[in-house]
Amino acid sequence: MPNFLQRLARLLPTIRHSRAGLYAALLGALVTAVTEPMIPALMNRLLDQGFSKGQLPLWMVPVAIIGLFAVRSVSGFISQYGLAWTANRAVLRLREAMFARLLASAPALFSQQTASGMTNTLVYEAQGGVILLVGSLLTLIRDTLTLLALLGYLLWLNWQLTLVVALLFPAVGLVMRVLGKRLHRVTVEGQEATDKLAYVVEENMLAWRIVRLHGAQQQQGRRFRERADNVRRLMMKAVVAGATMTPVTQMLAACALSGVITVALWQSSSGGSTVGGFVAFVMAMLQLVAPVKHLSDVVAPL
Repeated sequence: MPNFLQRLARLLPTIRHSRAGLYAALLGALVTAVTEPMIPALMNRLLDQGFSKGQLPLWMVPVAIIGLFAVRSVSGFISQYGLAWTANRAVLRLREAMFARLLASAPALFSQQTASGMTNTLVYEAQGGVILLVGSLLTLIRDTLTLLALLGYLLWLNWQLTLVVALLFPAVGLVMRVLGKRLHRVTVEGQEATDKLAYVVEENMLAWRIVRLHGAQQQQGRRFRERADNVRRLMMKAVVAGATMTPVTQMLAACALSGVITVALWQSSSGGSTVGGFVAFVMAMLQLVAPVKHLSDVVAPL
C-alpha cells in the first residue's frame, strides 16, 4: 500500500494548475503567523510602559490593536478564499480524470466494483477528500509557521522558560504518531464497511422483486443490520482515537504551563523579569495551545 506522501504525489497534478490560489493561501497563512507574536508583545509594552510608567501615548493603543487585527482579518480572508478556489478547481480536474478513466476502463472493472461504490467515490469522496486534504495541509503549514513564530518570540523573551515549553513537543509528536496510525487503519476499515453497506442497499433496490418472491426480507434485514452496526462500531473507534488527542495534548500543555509559572516566579523573586515580560511570555505560551491542538486534530482528516 502506498504511503501518505506517495498518495499525495498522485493528487498534485490536480492542484498544479491552481497554484495561484495556493500561493495566496500560503501568503495569508504566513502573515497570520507573523502577527501572532505581536499580540503578547503589545501587552508587554502596555504593562511596562503604559500602566507603570505612563510613557505610551493613548492614541497608539487603539491604532495598534485595530491595525493588528485588521491585518489578521484580511490575511485570514485571503487564505480562506485562496484555499477554497484551489480546492474546488482541484475537485473539478480530479472528477474529470476519474470519469475519463471510467469511460476507458476494461469491462472487468464493472464486475469487480459496485455501481454505488464507484458513484460514491467519484461524486462524494472526490469532493470531500480533496477539500479535507487541502484544508489539512494549509492548517499544517499555517500552524507550523505560527508555532515557529511564537517559539522564536519566546526564545527572544526568555530562553530558560522556553526550554521548559520545548519539552512539550516530543511528547505531542509521540501521541500524534501512535494515534495517527490507529486512525488511519480504522478510517480505511470504515470506508470498506461503508461500501459494503451501500452494496446491500443497492442490491435490494435492484432485486426487490426477487427478495419479495422468496420472502427474504428478514434475512436481508439482518444482513443490513450487521453491515450498519459494523459501520457504527468503526466510526466510534475513529471518534475515540481522534478525541483522545485533544485532552492528552491539553494535559501536556497544562504540565508545561505549571512548570513555566513556577520557574517564572522564581526568576521574578531574584529580579530577573518584569511584570510585562512575564505576562507576555504566558500569553505567547498559551497561544501555543491552539496551533498544537490544530496540529493534533489535523491527523484525523489526513
